[in-house]
Formats: sequence, structure tokens, C-alpha cells
Amino acid sequence: GIVIAEKHVPPVLSWKIDAAMETISTIKVAGGTLTRAKHASSSTQTTMTFAIFVPGGAVGPASPAPPVLYWLSGLTCTDENFATKAGAFPAASKAGVAIVMPDTSPRGAGIAGEDDAYDFGSGAGFYVDATEAPWSTNYKMETYVTSELPALVEKEFGVSSEAKSIFGHSMGGHGALTLALKHAGMYASVSAFAPICHPTACPWGTKAFEGYLGSVDAGKPHDATLLVKEGKTMPTEIFIDQGLADGFLKHAQPSGDVVDELQYEAFKAACAATGQPLRLRLHPGYDHSYYFISSFVADHVAFHAEKLRAKLKADAVAKHAAEQATAAAADEEDAAAPTLAPIECKAMVAFEANKPLVLSEIIVAPPKAGEVRVKVVANALCHTDVYTWSGQDPEGLFPSILGHEAGAIVEAVGPGVTTLAVGDHVVPGYTPQCSEPQCIFCMSPKTNLCPKIRGTQGKGVMPDGTTRFTLKADGSPVYHFMGCSTFAEYTVLAEISCAQISPAMPLYKASLFGCGVSTGLGAVFNTTKVEPGSSVAVFGLGAVGLAVVQAAKMAGASRIIGIDLNDGKADVGREFGITDFVNPNDSDEPIQKRIVAMTTWGVDYTYDCTGNVGVMRAALECAHRGWGTSCVIGVAASGKEIATRPFQLVTGRKWVGTAFGGWKTRTAIPKLVDQHLAGQLPIDAYITHTLHGVDKTNDAIHILESGECLRCVVIY
Repeated sequence: GIVIAEKHVPPVLSWKIDAAMETISTIKVAGGTLTRAKHASSSTQTTMTFAIFVPGGAVGPASPAPPVLYWLSGLTCTDENFATKAGAFPAASKAGVAIVMPDTSPRGAGIAGEDDAYDFGSGAGFYVDATEAPWSTNYKMETYVTSELPALVEKEFGVSSEAKSIFGHSMGGHGALTLALKHAGMYASVSAFAPICHPTACPWGTKAFEGYLGSVDAGKPHDATLLVKEGKTMPTEIFIDQGLADGFLKHAQPSGDVVDELQYEAFKAACAATGQPLRLRLHPGYDHSYYFISSFVADHVAFHAEKLRAKLKADAVAKHAAEQATAAAADEEDAAAPTLAPIECKAMVAFEANKPLVLSEIIVAPPKAGEVRVKVVANALCHTDVYTWSGQDPEGLFPSILGHEAGAIVEAVGPGVTTLAVGDHVVPGYTPQCSEPQCIFCMSPKTNLCPKIRGTQGKGVMPDGTTRFTLKADGSPVYHFMGCSTFAEYTVLAEISCAQISPAMPLYKASLFGCGVSTGLGAVFNTTKVEPGSSVAVFGLGAVGLAVVQAAKMAGASRIIGIDLNDGKADVGREFGITDFVNPNDSDEPIQKRIVAMTTWGVDYTYDCTGNVGVMRAALECAHRGWGTSCVIGVAASGKEIATRPFQLVTGRKWVGTAFGGWKTRTAIPKLVDQHLAGQLPIDAYITHTLHGVDKTNDAIHILESGECLRCVVIY
């Protein structure tokens, strides 16, 4: 029977809850999970309450822990204020960032007078470790926020221990600034809303420091303005938003004096004097409330997400470089290193058309000149694999190892390979890029169709005319597929078919850029070049069609019509960006006439993502009279031909096609990966199912054919 795949929905407490932590509530919000919990704190010797938002989306064993943003609230607040009023979770979900929200102080410590004032004691811990009795036993908020709480949420919720940032409001803005400045390297970035910037020079701060630390002088190491003056700075810019209608810029005191509790000008001057980059935005008409915070919190989340992604990428690159250096040193020490040997591994072999793939032991030969052998980490099922497996592909050969959307790691390099090394992370490309000066295709910006190895690739062999695969059982050869053959734990690729990518990219997600998603994106960006304000119609809302929708929205299309026979695609289509959904079966009227009627003269750009020649004709015939362009993306069955009346073309319509979206594999895929890592190109939503083990590939095929799947990724 079919193995049930992991269908990805936002997780609900998939972590193990320790007895030391008690869950108060768990709710879904913005595609993620908001959990409120309490635990016995060793820092404060009280029960502490906190909240945490964990974004949803595609996850897997190769997925890194989400980067985390710590929010520190202001005077009188609890862990609930930000969660209920700020509206930050949609932005955090989109950015893939977790947010942790601690309380602002211990509660119920039993200290006389702890609840008497709004600006000292309960709700006013000031994020310092108190040294004065009676506060010193419990009021250890600096230790709690920087050490105990991170350790707890990293263990229980799986958030990152390496990629952390911090932000806050008012007293919490003071806490965020001082903790980031004091604990060098702990946080990738810091920002604040209306922070108390110079607490040793304002009533709130002097009261707190005298009470918790014994004197104002003892509070100087907890004053952001003084810390910057002393040279304690951040490697990245500090981001502050301040409302100019904030009542605490002119705060009336019991004495009748009016003082500035926030003193952003002093902090600005300190940053200017020391060269600390500061982005200070002043907002006329905005006050100190959560109305102010909610107006700009998405900007802060995006600011931190960018810095956190940059840190994750830099860390991954540094780790990768260190591993390669270690491997190179080991090779130099071992002068008698043996020549490359064949590898035995598992593969799913297609012995006959339309028959289940067979789990087989194969021998993968060492790479020859200009080739690399790679360990396949993950493979995404594509309809092209199923098309060949079904017997419809005229170039389909059997027995063969199918598969072409994958993420892999270079295991060995053959003679003459200069652009790849052992340990490099790669995405195989079925469209090679030789980049040789004499290759008119590689040298032309008009195409990506490099023919360097096309002749042998279509015959199921490597450039030298032989295969690298044999069956362990009898030594018989097995054909390659599309120059990739990634339904195997190891495969051999031409160097010119490998796109080297950032090691920061999880390879199970990188696989999506090997074909379908890249093809849809490129059809819009490269082949048709959609302009802002254009109208678009997409026939077929599978992964390729939705990538077209995503790209059209990014390009600024004003109307995007999705056409599919499955009404269930309407909702997912809207999530990606369609403005209208049409099911051709809802009417006997030809779909092209319905689309023209919806738009008067037709649609500026249409795309066939079905491979059905009748749909291709419909897509052309609903393109705009005079200038409409229709792009053929889907692969039709063998022997099929397209047809239309010549008058459709005479009246200004253009019929174009695209292969791999016009991208040049080796230069484009790394850029697409970097755009994803920078948060500019979200792709997680395409992964609807995951399976584990190459032997689950047949199950993945069934899932793909069910119509309930965009991409099923098999993680080896």
C-alpha cells in the first residue's frame, strides 16, 4: 500500500514538552503556532510566563532551526501585550522567524512593595540583574532573557541557538539596546520602539538603578547611550522608531518638572560620535502606544529577518569552507590516497514503462573527465519524471534511473574538473551550460539551450557514450535520464550540468529549483517579461502554474486568472496571487471565449502549464488582440501537434515556448537560491508532502498523480 506522506501544515506542538514547562495555551495564528507557557525559573526563583510564536511552513530533517527574535515589552506589560496588540505574526510567518515574548519581571516574589508602583517592581524589571536586597534574589532579568529563557525555548521549540536578534519597546527598548551592546555577538541585530535611551539621566532609569543596583553610577553599564560612547557598538545598524507625539518625550513629574524619559537625541549624538550606524525614524503624530508599534512592526521584523538570514548564510559558508579546508589537508597528508572506487547504493530503477519502479542495488562508477559523482540528499517529484515513466516520452529508455529535481553534495570529481570540489552543494540541471566562447547558445542572452551534451543526454548516456550505472545483480547497464538520474542515492553528472549553490540552503528545498518552480518563474521573468499592470491567464495550477502566478504577482500584474479543472486549486491559487478562478467544466462555452468575455479583448500574457495541445490553442486564442503573447510550458505527449487559425497570429498574437524558463542553469540557479535565502523568493509552500528513503519514490509518484500535491520531496 501507499505510505502516507507527511503533509505539511503549520505544526502544533511537534516538540517534546518537558515536565519543567507547562503549556497554558496553544493557538494557530498567521499560519504558525502561538504558545503561552510557564516554568519554574532558576534565575528568578519564581514561576515565569512567556509566549512564543513559531512560524509554519514546510519542514523536514534537513530544515534548519528557525531564526528567533526576542521581544522585550515596556513598563506594566506582560508577555501578552505584544502577542495580542502588535500584529507582528503575519510578518514573522512570511519571514520564517520565531518570536519569543518574556514577561517584564518576576511575579509573586513576595517582596514588600513589589506591586506598589508601575515603574518599579512587578512589571518593571528593567532587564538588569539586581544586586540590592531584597530584589537581588529574584530580579535577575538579564540572566533570564540572555541565558535561561533561550536555552529553554531552543530545547522545547527547536528555535535557533545561533541566529538570534532582539527588539523591544520603551523599557524593553532599553533592554534590547543594552543587552545587544553588552553581549557582543549574541544578537545579529537590534531595534527598538521609543526606547529609554539614556536611563541614568531620566527619572524612570534613576529610580530603577538606585533600587535594583544601589546607585545611578551602578546603572551606567546598563545605559545604551553611555555604552555606545564607550565604544560598545553593533556590527550592523541599529534601528529605532520614535513617535513625535509620544507623551514621554515631555513627561510631567510630581514636582511639576517636565522631563524627557526617552532621550533619543542623546543616543543619536553618541552614535554619530562613535560611527555606530543608526536608522532613526521620527513619526509625527504617533504616540507611545501599541497603535504606534503595530504601524511599523512589520518593518522591524523584515529588518531583523534580513540580518538573521545573512548570519545564517555567513555561518554556513564559513562552516563549509572549514570542512573543505580540513578535507584538503587530509588529502595532502595522504599521498597514497587510493584512486576513486565504484560505489554500491540503492536506486529506484524503471525497468518497464508504467510499471512500478524497482528498488535495486546498483554500482555507480567513478566520474570520468569533466564529471562529478554526487550524493543525492533529496529529490522532488516532477510530472516530467512521470511522463517518461508512463511511456509517453519518445526519448524514454528502459531500464533507467529517472529523477531530475534534486539537491546533492559532490562526493568525487573527475579529471579536468575545475569549478567544483568535494563537498560543494549543487542542484543538477537538465539544461547544461558549458559557457565556452565558441558556444553561440551560451554566449547569447536570447537562449539557454546549450547543445554541448544534448546528443548523448538524449540517448541515456554520459558524454563519452557510456553509462555510469550497472545493476549489482548481473552487471547489466542502466540508462541515465535527462543527464541527472536522481532516483538514486548517488549519481554521476557532467560538470556543466551542476549549479553550485550556497551551503546555507537546505538541499531538500534547493531541489525545487531544478525544474518546475524555476521554469514557471522564468517563463514570466525571461521568456515573456511581464510588465507591471499586465493581465495574465495561467492554464493549470500545479507547481509550474503556481510559479507562473507567483512571478506574475512579483512582476506587478494587475489581474491574474487561474484556470484549472480542480475547484480545489482556487484557494491555493489565491494564496499565490490569482485574482480570478475559472473551471472550464462549469460551462459548455469554450474557455477561450469565456476569458475574452471577462477581459473584453483578451489577456496580455497567457501560459499553458498542462501539456494539452487543446489547452495550448485555447491559451493562444484568449491572448489579447494586437499584442497578446501565449507561452507554451507544458510538455505534450509524443506525436501531438498544435493548431490554430493563422488569423489568430495575423491579428497580432505571439506564440512562444520556454525550456527551464530560459534560465542558464549554472549562473541562474545560485541567484535564485540567494534570493530565497534573502527572503525575496518564498518557495516553502510548494512542498506539500515529504517522504523518507529512496524506496518511497513509488509512493511519491502516486501522491503526485493524486492531484493533492504540488511537490512531494523524498529525502534520502
